[in-house]
Amino acid sequence: METIDEVKNDIAEIADHLASMGWSEANAGNISVLLPRGINFDPGENPKSYHFLEPVKVLAGRTILITATGSRFRRMKRDIDTQIVPVTITEFGTGALWPSGYPSPTSEIGTHIQVHALSPDLGWDTSAIVHTHSTKMLALSSGDLPGEMLQDAVERAHPEISILMKKGLAFLDFEPPGTWELGTKTKHEFGNANAVVWRKHGILGFSRDLEMACDYVEMTEKAAEILLLEQSAFGGFLGLKDKELETLRNDIAQD
Repeated sequence: METIDEVKNDIAEIADHLASMGWSEANAGNISVLLPRGINFDPGENPKSYHFLEPVKVLAGRTILITATGSRFRRMKRDIDTQIVPVTITEFGTGALWPSGYPSPTSEIGTHIQVHALSPDLGWDTSAIVHTHSTKMLALSSGDLPGEMLQDAVERAHPEISILMKKGLAFLDFEPPGTWELGTKTKHEFGNANAVVWRKHGILGFSRDLEMACDYVEMTEKAAEILLLEQSAFGGFLGLKDKELETLRNDIAQD
């Protein structure tokens, strides 16, 4: 079981990687990890707080490490002690507390809290969320094609989507960022998806560990790049044909 400092280092490594890919301009993107039960952080006296619009009782008493609002991924390794915030859910799951000496967590905290609440039902004692503004998917999702059509195109574009992302991905139409409502809709989509695309905004990956959450973001972005290249070269999306996709999925089901 990793210590809090080790998890902070893991977050900083992923943040640095995303920055090197050009997917976290300025203070874009956010990352969080729900710590296993038994690893908690005392917010101390006079903590800062965030009130939930509805209780999240399943996370009561749990601690989440989450990147701070305004944090820059390219500086995360250097600013690790101030830009990763230990947030503790209150006793009755009605809000979150963090030490007064820390900055506020990302404005997307409502999404992170609600999505992590899926973890117990999945049998996970810990979970991770990676959100970034990857360039190709931001461009691809900005068009007028219906989300269902984009989802089908992405799943056909890259065999790894079917192999490694058993639940696939989902698209959410554009919503104002940083709202509790956006988190509620995102949680709903993650009930049957490994990655969720916020159209005209970015990608979120959700898994039981940081590496896999980042993998989901990378695979989704690679698929978007392939689709844009196909569209440029051939005037439309190509990807796996029905028979090829069926064969691939049947092979996976037999493993």
